[in-house]
Amino acid sequence: MSPHQSGFEPSDNAVRNSQVSVDELHRWAARSAREFTDRLAVADAGRNITAWTDQLHRARTASEFQAVAEAVVGDGRSGLGALHQFLETAAEWCERHQEPGIADHYRVYARRLASLGEHLMDLGDDHLLDAYRRAHRPSQSPRPAPAVAPSPPGTTPLRRPTR
Repeated sequence: MSPHQSGFEPSDNAVRNSQVSVDELHRWAARSAREFTDRLAVADAGRNITAWTDQLHRARTASEFQAVAEAVVGDGRSGLGALHQFLETAAEWCERHQEPGIADHYRVYARRLASLGEHLMDLGDDHLLDAYRRAHRPSQSPRPAPAVAPSPPGTTPLRRPTR
């Protein structure tokens, strides 16, 4: 893909000679995409997760905690699900723009994210089960101390050796 096809125009041939920093690449790309990004009506993507993190701080019970966690990492329309869809869409974009190797990388990360989501859902299930067990544990009355039989007259009780 040529620089003109990608919307990326480096100011010199540093890119061709691999003499450019990642920071410079990002600055050039941001400058090249400025007209596009200025029209975006999407708020900072991280703010949505930050708002859910704030809700997690407010949760008082395991069920409230789980409701928030489910919204972020659960199946369906969660934040994690949206990120997975973003990675799949990025892979499709790369394929349409003749970048199959990069598309494959996005798909690998999308699969890893899906696997992480499954593990996080299992963790949430375990958390709820533990909370339910704690809340519904039968009350136990204090157990009396075990009775110790008195030593027969003329014998010395056994003592544990000291260390």
